[in-house]
Amino acid sequence: MKHNTGVDPGRRAFLKGRWRNRTGISQQCLNHKGVYCQSCKDFCDEQAIVFTQTKMGVRLPTIDKDKCTHCRECIPACPVNAITISSNEHVSYEQ
Repeated sequence: MKHNTGVDPGRRAFLKGRWRNRTGISQQCLNHKGVYCQSCKDFCDEQAIVFTQTKMGVRLPTIDKDKCTHCRECIPACPVNAITISSNEHVSYEQ
């Protein structure tokens, strides 16, 4: 049964936890180019961005999807716009 609540179906799915955000840090990240930067980590209150050292000695960021709240505070902190968060992955759940 459909209810006319005036709420967009996609928004309703998001509010009910049926929508997943995709987060990512692209190759544009300064660390991929050998430049030290951790601005995104510094702005992340949830400590969802962690830097792991590779075998080559480069520290690369990853986003812990369990800690990330998708607050988007890290996006303006990145000087090269390497972080993206998009709400485009719909997940179906049986009710």
